[in-house]
Amino acid sequence: MKLSTLLLAPVALVSALPTTSTSDSESTSLLARQARRQPAPCVRQNPPPSQAELEVRFNDFVDAFVGRNKNITKAFEYIVEDYINHNPAAQNGAASAWNILSPIWHSIQHSLLRSTIRGDMSWVNYNGGFFGTIVDRFRWEGGCIAEHWDQGERYPAN
Repeated sequence: MKLSTLLLAPVALVSALPTTSTSDSESTSLLARQARRQPAPCVRQNPPPSQAELEVRFNDFVDAFVGRNKNITKAFEYIVEDYINHNPAAQNGAASAWNILSPIWHSIQHSLLRSTIRGDMSWVNYNGGFFGTIVDRFRWEGGCIAEHWDQGERYPAN
């Protein structure tokens, strides 16, 4: 038997399989996932926003990250390109975090438990489905998220 015949056999088998139709909502969902693109990174503001303005930005981020309007693309609009990630399983940079989170984020059931911001540090405590209860800590710089911790983080006492 020729090598080319052996190599093409899987293609012939796949093309001979019956096709299944998908509903419009499944097709739309698939297209939405395939079209997801990393947004432009957050640009630090100079002068930085006031504490009140930062709190608004933080609340918008939390809502997009794990809140009612969960939207990973919108959440990443608050992350700077040179983002520092203290998770040992991840590299620094917004692109690395995007590549880790964007493919799976839509499928994880999140439940926001609480969030707070104090100065340039913020904490988001949520249930992350099969990941369990998570505390993410973020450092803000110029109205953007510049740094992240999630290993053994504890929500601050009042």
